[in-house]
Amino acid sequence: MSVQGERLLAAIEAEIKNISKLEHSLARTKVVLQEHASRLRLGTNPELVMTALRLSVPHETTLALIERVDPVLSTHAEQLPPKN
Repeated sequence: MSVQGERLLAAIEAEIKNISKLEHSLARTKVVLQEHASRLRLGTNPELVMTALRLSVPHETTLALIERVDPVLSTHAEQLPPKN
């Protein structure tokens, strides 16, 4: 294989690895969202669910949820530091 081919192969393999990590993260977020949807259906206070979501899903997901529920709150949430 040529040097160019080896570089391309390495780049493709790195991208596959990145996609696998992203898939794992998305799958985890999906499970967490499904659990919290069930909690809401069972009558849990929406504010408690939103607080729990802020602690357990990526910051971008939390912002997207807030924007759908209350766009006014989303401007305040954008000012908060992201969780690690």
